[in-house]
Amino acid sequence: MTGLYGTKWTKEHGLADRTGAWLNTLKDLDPKLLALGIKRCQQEKDWPPSVPEFLRLCQPKPEDIGLPPMAKAWLEANDGAGSPSHHPWSHRAVYLAGRETGWHELRSALTAQEQRDAKVRFANAYQALIIKAVNGESLEPQKAIERQFDPTIYSEQLQRKTMKEQGIDPLDGAGARAKLKGMSFDG
Repeated sequence: MTGLYGTKWTKEHGLADRTGAWLNTLKDLDPKLLALGIKRCQQEKDWPPSVPEFLRLCQPKPEDIGLPPMAKAWLEANDGAGSPSHHPWSHRAVYLAGRETGWHELRSALTAQEQRDAKVRFANAYQALIIKAVNGESLEPQKAIERQFDPTIYSEQLQRKTMKEQGIDPLDGAGARAKLKGMSFDG
């Protein structure tokens, strides 16, 4: 910051972070996000930002990674909430943020407070997805691999079970044939 702002910075903060506020706030910040904040300071700020201002500069905007801006995503989520599975979503992140907020909540927010609450939940979910995208993470949690139903396997299992119940050894073909020949199929 001293390199960016010179005496504007050192007058307020000195050569080092006197109070430790910057260090405490930024110590867990992802280096990519820190670099983004510094880049935005270079482009946008004539005066050194406060710690909260700098944190806001560190947050990626959806447009930075090809997503619709927050306001546009919010409108789209509301438009698609009535039939989310049939809406032509501009991006999967908009859909996922809407789903996280709750389709019912989006459709039924009538009062100004309910709408604000839903919008805050949507914005938080959308921002979390943006950060995942910036970090190259999958937007959706990985699901456990489920056993797929195979009707052939199920049919064979059912057949073996039925044969055992009838006293037929499913592994003894000749014995099974003889047993079947001796069975009466009359109703």
